[in-house]
Amino acid sequence: MQGIAAGLAATGSVLADGDGWGHMGGWGWGMAIFGWLFMTMVVVLVAWLIWSTTRRAEPGGGTVSRAVELLDQRYARGELNRDQYLEQAADLER
Repeated sequence: MQGIAAGLAATGSVLADGDGWGHMGGWGWGMAIFGWLFMTMVVVLVAWLIWSTTRRAEPGGGTVSRAVELLDQRYARGELNRDQYLEQAADLER
């Protein structure tokens, strides 16, 4: 068994491309590094997409200001009393 392992270790470079197919197009480590960088970029892109679609908008912009506007309208129509309005407005400002 040790003889087989020693023989394989000695001929490792030959066995790496023993069939002559030119694995990885002859790029070797260059293709391995490219693959690692590509997968890293994919993971970063997915994380950024999740972050950008789930983050809460800053106060004074986008989603929060629209919610405050709707809350103001509900209060003006009399759908909310003052305490309800203040409580919900405080929740939106967090």
